[in-house]
Amino acid sequence: MLAIEPLIIENYVHTGKVRLVFRDVLNHGERSERASEAAACAGNQGYFWEMHSVVFESQDVVWGTSNDSLSDLMIQFGTQIDGLEIETYRQCLEERSTIEKLRAADDEQRSRGITSQPIFEIGGHRLFGLQSYDTMSAWIEEVLK
Repeated sequence: MLAIEPLIIENYVHTGKVRLVFRDVLNHGERSERASEAAACAGNQGYFWEMHSVVFESQDVVWGTSNDSLSDLMIQFGTQIDGLEIETYRQCLEERSTIEKLRAADDEQRSRGITSQPIFEIGGHRLFGLQSYDTMSAWIEEVLK
């Protein structure tokens, strides 16, 4: 997704044609919760997408980290984002101040039948799994007609 996401943003989001919304699905237990919390806590400071990219690009590291060390790993990821106020971010993670909201969002997704990622909803249609830019663009163009 990271390969096509910038193209979708450049060609459709920045032009005002579509809105890109990320919805969490906590389908991998503690790893999903901690990664989602990291993105939400960074998002509190306007750095959601930056953290999303760091976590996505570091999936192997996340999967290789014990549950007990995930919080420390997410704090380490925070240090990679220029401009992120690390102490505010750390406090958000340690207090787990976003977890209830994330769990509620997960419940809402599950009530809609969404239990895995990635799923893309475009004009009422669902695309399951990773998609090419051409496929995403074709669906978007069809909906924009």
